[in-house]
Amino acid sequence: MTRLFFGTRALVWFILRRDRVRLFAWVLGVAGFTVACVPLLTNMFATPEELQSMGEIMKNPAMIAMVGPVFGADNYTAGAMYANYMLVLMTMLAGAMNIFLVTRHTRHDEELGRLEMVQSLPVGRLSNLAATMLVAVKTNVLLTLLVGFGMAAFRVESMGLADSLLFGGAMGSAGLVFASATAVFCQLCSNNRTASGLSLAFLLGAYMLRAAGDVGTEALSFISPLGLASRTQVYVENYLWPIWILLGAFAAFTVTALVLARVRDLGQGIVPARPGAHHGGRMFSNPLGLALRLCRGTLLAWSAVVVLFGVMYGSVINEVGSFIEGSEMLQAMFTAGGGDGQSLTDQFVGLLMVIMAVVAAVPVISLMLRVQSEEKQGYIEQIYATAVSRTKLFGTYLGVALIGGVVFQFLAILAFWGAASITLDPAPRFWDYFQAAMNYLPAIWVLLGLTAALVGFVPSKAAIGYGYLGFSFFTVYMGTLANLPDWVMGLSPFYHIPRLPEEAQTWTPLVVLTGIFALLTVVGLIGYRRRDIKSG
Repeated sequence: MTRLFFGTRALVWFILRRDRVRLFAWVLGVAGFTVACVPLLTNMFATPEELQSMGEIMKNPAMIAMVGPVFGADNYTAGAMYANYMLVLMTMLAGAMNIFLVTRHTRHDEELGRLEMVQSLPVGRLSNLAATMLVAVKTNVLLTLLVGFGMAAFRVESMGLADSLLFGGAMGSAGLVFASATAVFCQLCSNNRTASGLSLAFLLGAYMLRAAGDVGTEALSFISPLGLASRTQVYVENYLWPIWILLGAFAAFTVTALVLARVRDLGQGIVPARPGAHHGGRMFSNPLGLALRLCRGTLLAWSAVVVLFGVMYGSVINEVGSFIEGSEMLQAMFTAGGGDGQSLTDQFVGLLMVIMAVVAAVPVISLMLRVQSEEKQGYIEQIYATAVSRTKLFGTYLGVALIGGVVFQFLAILAFWGAASITLDPAPRFWDYFQAAMNYLPAIWVLLGLTAALVGFVPSKAAIGYGYLGFSFFTVYMGTLANLPDWVMGLSPFYHIPRLPEEAQTWTPLVVLTGIFALLTVVGLIGYRRRDIKSG
């Protein structure tokens, strides 16, 4: 048995050495965002009256479905409010971090042939998987400590050190469940894309299961790692039993993954890949048809995600007035921003529009990165062996991402308007919401253009587009509350878009951002045509 795990310790250090920057950025980003929101939210609802008003708002079924159940509402403290509002969201980010960590060092490395090189050395058959899981444990322990000590450093009355460590522990233990579940999917599937898709679907399914359980049959929430994390009732009862259940689930998934890894062949999955047709259809005779087929999963999955976000935000829009009236800080902020007589609802809709646009930008970047992914795996060389130019292929994926952004925005706003029409009286006009959503397309295109430029010149750093998107999300979501200077806010393309219906329409920033997108795209195309194609 020990031979199966021989060399695990060395591989742990090897993985940490390879991912020292990536892991540091992930942990620091998730922990930093969690900690940075403490003073922002606690200052937003500073008095007992404001906190109690917020507690009543959070009892709304739509709010419960979005962020989780309310605990300690009779004496709603700043800690209880923060855990209620942030724990599920932060746990999802921790889950995504763990999914990408495990897929990168298991199925992805195996698909690229790296694991075969590792296995040719004197290491055990299960050593790489075991090392990956140990790195996941170390990463989540570090996340727990950074979150716990960071939150306690603000010395908020109801947020002590032990309680804050439990907050971080709930994030870390749930993250380990997603890491181990991903390890199982990596053994079942025969390629990285399917394993990653199933893992992210598991994360989204856990969120939806928790939402259904929190507003309906509570037993469903106990099946979801996110539901269990919220049952710790941090800063209220501080229960430890959900942590033990999550750690038990992590152990069970990990053992299952190790057993499956022992019996399967390298490069294969327990569930064999479905054989394709002997001959491709007419759809595959051109780059566009092939790109649409390869991106089909991303397009369908993210269409469902943006619709879900639209429905969730649209269903709570009727609570906006009481939500803002519950905080003097929010009243001052929105009144200052809406000096033209705009209603609080219109101002809040403007904020929701930009948040949904940021969400829609994620798959747009992913679609453009497909060029780099296909190149890295060596598939794109087979296409260039035919009569297909680099310009045509690059432009095809760019066009799919460009049109995808329009589709995602349309679906999000259609779902938002449909849900809002049910709750608001009179029902809002679709055209007003449609125009507000489509205004953000040039900002999304700037992110697309930046990704295209990186793919063209420095494909190994193309994921920087996600980092820039994360910065844009922070400036949009917390920039005003954090009192960031205008020049910092202005670094995000979303900052320059007029927020309809709160603000008047201006076309100059839209034209300028579109021009920046065009310039970045041309730069990316020039770089892609001139550089060497690299695989592996």
